Amino acid sequence: MAAARPIPSFLQLPIDELADDDVQSVERPRPRDAALARGGSLRLTQPVRIAPPADDDGQTGFDDGWRTPGKSARPLTEVPALGRALTVAAQEPAGTPMPAFDRNAVLASWRTWLRAWEVDVDPAPVVDAIIERLGDSRRSFHNLERLASELARLDEWRHAAQDSAAVGFATCLRYVILDPSRCDNEARSAEFARIGLAGLGIDTNRIRLVRELIVSTREGAVIGSADARLLADIGRARLADPPRLFDTHEDDLRAESVHLVDAIYWRRRIAAIRAMLIRPSVYLTDIARGRLEAAARGNLSRRLEAR
Repeated sequence: MAAARPIPSFLQLPIDELADDDVQSVERPRPRDAALARGGSLRLTQPVRIAPPADDDGQTGFDDGWRTPGKSARPLTEVPALGRALTVAAQEPAGTPMPAFDRNAVLASWRTWLRAWEVDVDPAPVVDAIIERLGDSRRSFHNLERLASELARLDEWRHAAQDSAAVGFATCLRYVILDPSRCDNEARSAEFARIGLAGLGIDTNRIRLVRELIVSTREGAVIGSADARLLADIGRARLADPPRLFDTHEDDLRAESVHLVDAIYWRRRIAAIRAMLIRPSVYLTDIARGRLEAAARGNLSRRLEAR
């Protein structure tokens, strides 16, 4: 395994309180062992907890979300090497794999976005911190594979963005904090973005723009700006994937929600699918509606019928 690059100090600051009043969490108090509990930190060598609490012997199993008797558990601190390429098995049709994650390509994109904002600095510390988070093998859905797919979609639709740099940064940073049992992941990811981008010397107004884009992706948020609608549609683009790949995504999403029993998970998921289908359109932008609407509705309807 490649040696992990040191995490810079500006990504290790405590986040006892979110920076601005416009990104307030509404969660109830949770145990101290919850991911990024208050008083925690943004140290990215602490992987996100999406597994059950540790057993008496201090180990935590994850392979299927729960410990398998007689099988050694994988320690929480084990993460993949930074910058590894993803081998994507799910593909449809055969021979057409999803985009693989490429660290060098992401670094090149970040440098382009920084130059657009007249910032000349090496983004590698922040990019590697993102990779360490999303590269955790326990993430089955909000992972490097999904980030690669969304960045490819952003590249395809970049002409539709008013500020492609802001949308790009938000795309990369929106999933860095993940605890499926909490409702404030977007707010905490936005706070991570504030610390990381400030460490690169980006001015506060542009940082606020990225934070607002990230927070706009939370469930039930009012999506106002054109770039916020584009970011939402980039995240929803997977709904229009070929049927077999769509089903794989749905299975991965279920696997990541280890805190919910099947009955509760599927009640919520079916309600979310019905809410999308009763809208005039699944997507918010013209470019997504024109290219993806029919396929997404077909997948969602089929999923609804299967349950």
